[in-house]
Amino acid sequence: MIFMQIINQDIKTGQFHRAYLLYGEEDYLKLQYRDRLVRALTGGQESLNFNRLEGEGCDVKSLIDLAQTMPFLAEHRCILVMESGFFNSSNDELAAYLETVPETAVLIFVEKTVRKSTRPFKAMMKYGCACEFSKPDERTLMQWIGGRLAKEKKTMSPEAWREFFLRSGENMENMEREYEKLVTYCLNKERIELDDVRTITTRPLNNRVFDLIDAMARRDSRRLFDCYADMIAAKEPPLRILSLIERQFIQMLAVRQMSSDHLSDQAIGQKMAVSPYIVGKIRRNSGAYSQEQIRQLLSDASDMEERIKTGRITDRMGVELLMMRYAK
Repeated sequence: MIFMQIINQDIKTGQFHRAYLLYGEEDYLKLQYRDRLVRALTGGQESLNFNRLEGEGCDVKSLIDLAQTMPFLAEHRCILVMESGFFNSSNDELAAYLETVPETAVLIFVEKTVRKSTRPFKAMMKYGCACEFSKPDERTLMQWIGGRLAKEKKTMSPEAWREFFLRSGENMENMEREYEKLVTYCLNKERIELDDVRTITTRPLNNRVFDLIDAMARRDSRRLFDCYADMIAAKEPPLRILSLIERQFIQMLAVRQMSSDHLSDQAIGQKMAVSPYIVGKIRRNSGAYSQEQIRQLLSDASDMEERIKTGRITDRMGVELLMMRYAK
């Protein structure tokens, strides 16, 4: 968070570091800060003083040549480097250059992953600004949405927030889209309620599979096949549904193991990159099966996937048979 504050201050004062590294899994924030830096430096990506390099084929020599080129009637030349992989290996040439980037250039590197032990990363920490964008927790997301609602002079009930949070899939980009739909729908309302969220927002596949697993755990065959039919009607491939069922049961094993180690739902959620509320749902559903049954389902799911892919059974029939077996 402190590095985001540094970038904000740089943009506000116009006093920029020679290089920035924006990395991590949270693409929404990462790309927002990328675009803010580019706009502050050049006014937009169409500027004569803006260059963009992309992919692992990026060449350090070309990057250096661009950085050494004087900007045209401006203070800075901005060079954006997307997913280069430069920070996953010990690139001595780049590490050395980060110390000598001229005052007329600003380099912006955007990466999904980095290795913090490499020379380029250590050089960036010393001579530039490296900012990690991790997936935010539920509290951070609640504060973010709460702040935006306050500007609109609106509030949201706790029940509405819980449903909104689940439907957004803990993804800031998706949450942004769903928020805009919800606020527009509730334009003349001061308080957003559960029914509003259910009416206007979209339920992602990962959310719908929770309903399916809940029905399996309760041995509610009718509800189970209603959920499955809804997913099929939404054009979800049966093999994709099978994969998500497997993922849920793998998570059940993980939650069981970490619970036996006396970890809290909060701690487990941090390790699994999901909210404590989701951990609680996984824990409750896992209670419907023994550990042996969970492992057997995973084995049966793997066998069924092989039968489907080799044409010995249709995908819909295969997934239905597996669900029926574990909903008895």
